[in-house]
Amino acid sequence: MEIDAHIDSVETRLQGLMKLLQGNVKIVSHPRKLLNRSRVRRVGYQMSIKIGETEIKKGEKVKGFIKVGEASTHDVNMPYIVINGSEAGPRLCVLGGIHPLEYASILGVLRVAKEVEPGDLKGTLIIVPVVNTDGFNARAAFNNPIDYVNQNRVFPGDPEGTMSRRVADALFENFVSKADALIDSHGGDLTEDIYKFVIVGNAEDPDVHQKMVDMASCYDSLYTRVTDIKGSTKEALDKYGIPCITPESGTPYPVREEEIAFHRDGIVNVLKYFGMLEGEPEMKKDVPVNPEQVRLCAERGGLWLQKVNAGEAVKKGQVLGEVVNLFGETLQTVEAPFDGVANNSRTSNVANSGDTLLWVIKI
Repeated sequence: MEIDAHIDSVETRLQGLMKLLQGNVKIVSHPRKLLNRSRVRRVGYQMSIKIGETEIKKGEKVKGFIKVGEASTHDVNMPYIVINGSEAGPRLCVLGGIHPLEYASILGVLRVAKEVEPGDLKGTLIIVPVVNTDGFNARAAFNNPIDYVNQNRVFPGDPEGTMSRRVADALFENFVSKADALIDSHGGDLTEDIYKFVIVGNAEDPDVHQKMVDMASCYDSLYTRVTDIKGSTKEALDKYGIPCITPESGTPYPVREEEIAFHRDGIVNVLKYFGMLEGEPEMKKDVPVNPEQVRLCAERGGLWLQKVNAGEAVKKGQVLGEVVNLFGETLQTVEAPFDGVANNSRTSNVANSGDTLLWVIKI
């Protein structure tokens, strides 16, 4: 009952923000039009941008939906907000809700959408606040509930594939392909509590790599992780040659203001970094890149009783938690392998042999 009440509270906040975003701008809905898949990225900046059949001109803020496909009972639509600045500049695409219960990141993205107006902006801000709308509605962790596939493992997608692949294709073709850089905002989904780090793609081009590291340093993060996760939005780096980062922070229960602000402030700093908003970005220096980390797992099944929080500093040998059996007897004591920070912790008390309990990061 408490979890349901919290979900309802979060959804009320999200709905309230969406209403605040309405304003005096036009809202459009249209089916997705496939772009030429062989197109090359544009050179130079055009003052108008086209999403499907809708042209968004200089100085406009437009919201609408792209139709992705049809489920048995409803159309599958993807919401977008495009803020086209009053002056020329880069195009930044910002995503939320690929994993639909990562509410802190969604709320951070929506906060930026509410605050930024065309008169403030040089260039274009392309926002998709909830990519996996069916997962969001169904409160489904990680997956698209129509085809039960992790939405962040099927990019760049397939216009003829199952629904998660169609969602991925629609996102890339209609939005990401038009951008000069990408932020894919994430956090902990149903089973996770994650605290303040940023993932960047593994780029061969040193200039693109440095730009991603710079974008990551716009966030108040503990560390940066360079990865090459196939099927994630990092595929934009390979497909379009654009820098892309994945900020990670939050948990569904509870949604913490600190982590909403992590996402909101990071996006604003990236906009300043690209010269799209006035002011100097606040960028962290000497952020550790790929620090040593250890995943601690359950050796026995039972109840996981965690004694530290995600983001909390820990000392070598410190007891981080225990696995107990259904009589409350200790089966396993979990200790920190070195000084560092606890992260990516388990939110469920139920543990099976081999389940991840938490990570310790050596920073």
